[in-house]
Order: sequence, then C-alpha cells, then structure tokens
Amino acid sequence: EALRMVMVLVDGEVGPTKLDQSILEWLRDEGLPHQVVATKHDKVKAKVREKRKRDLAAGCGLEPGDVVWVSAERNVGIDRLRDLVRLWLSD
Repeated sequence: EALRMVMVLVDGEVGPTKLDQSILEWLRDEGLPHQVVATKHDKVKAKVREKRKRDLAAGCGLEPGDVVWVSAERNVGIDRLRDLVRLWLSD
C-alpha cells in the first residue's frame, strides 16, 4: 500500500528492451502505478529525436507524451521529473 510509483528507466538511445517490456507488462498486470522515464535524451540526435520518442513510447505501449525524457548530463527534463516525484510523495 505504501508504494506510490515505480519509475521504469528505459535507455532512450537504445529503446525498450524485452526486459523493459516484461517489467511494464508485469506492472500493468499487477495494477501497480508506474512511470516510464527515458534516459540519455542528449545521446539521441536531434534529427531523429521525435521519431525515437514515438518509437520508444510505442515499444512501451504508451503515447509519446506519457514518457518523461531526461538527460542528467544536459539537465533536460530533470525539473519535470522532480516535480512528478514531489507530486507522488505528496499524495
């Protein structure tokens, strides 16, 4: 009952692996709250970034807007992720 959210980190450069997809399937089957966080936003070339976002989301069974993209190196999406964590912890 104390579990608020499971963050599933997916390598944004590679896309979801079979293990990532299995974890997501298990979380859904168990009805557990989860959020896909795609890492390495900075490693995906700008010219293919939108396609990668669509493909990664589809591989996770989500819409592109349902995936949080981050890059620790370039500080992309970190504020959004922090805000989400605060929200999850405040409920």
